[in-house]
Amino acid sequence: MVISTDDGSLGFRGYVGSAMAVYHRANPIGGAELVVYTCGPEPMMEAVAEICHTATARCLVSLETPMACGIGICFSCVAKVRQADGGWDYKRTCVEGPVFDAEQIVW
Repeated sequence: MVISTDDGSLGFRGYVGSAMAVYHRANPIGGAELVVYTCGPEPMMEAVAEICHTATARCLVSLETPMACGIGICFSCVAKVRQADGGWDYKRTCVEGPVFDAEQIVW
């Protein structure tokens, strides 16, 4: 586990993506046996997903989209998700998520 704080009061000083990049350079991560789970602000999750993609590590993201109804009727919580055919579609985070493979998300 690597702890990161914005002000350096505990662990690495800086953003999680920066901490992961530094840690990865010193201790290369990757391979099918590694799965990274991330949640939080989308820019942070995108940075983590990019590092995992480069390291060929699986990354699962938990999206925190606003959900008005919570049962999939209103479509206020949609995320752009890549499809197998190379296109994309909207997926409801309240029904089809909130956890998605980072490789599927169109950031």
